[in-house]
Amino acid sequence: MMFFKAAVVSTLAILATANPTTTVTAKPPGPTVTTVSQCNTGGAQCCSTVGAANSLPGVAVILGLLGIVLQDASVVVGLSCVPIVGNVCTQQPVCCTDNDFNGLINIGCSPITL
Repeated sequence: MMFFKAAVVSTLAILATANPTTTVTAKPPGPTVTTVSQCNTGGAQCCSTVGAANSLPGVAVILGLLGIVLQDASVVVGLSCVPIVGNVCTQQPVCCTDNDFNGLINIGCSPITL
């Protein structure tokens, strides 16, 4: 058990040092974005979890592993996101300004209606 913990810590340390740090300044797409058709920052996304980056468990770890530093820790992020197809989303539909992390985490999100 102790070996497993040491291996995990070592792996995380290697990943953290291997990734360059990127500072992300994210703002929501705008206060008027309320529908899919108004989302002009990229495709609308369907996320399993949406909330402030500083209040969702695990977000700090994901950001750290990706080498991302948020200028505003209270920016709204989406976790486990996929593009919305056919106006169908059974979780939380959002429009985000930074969708560059393959759905793992989307930054600068605003909730939308379908």
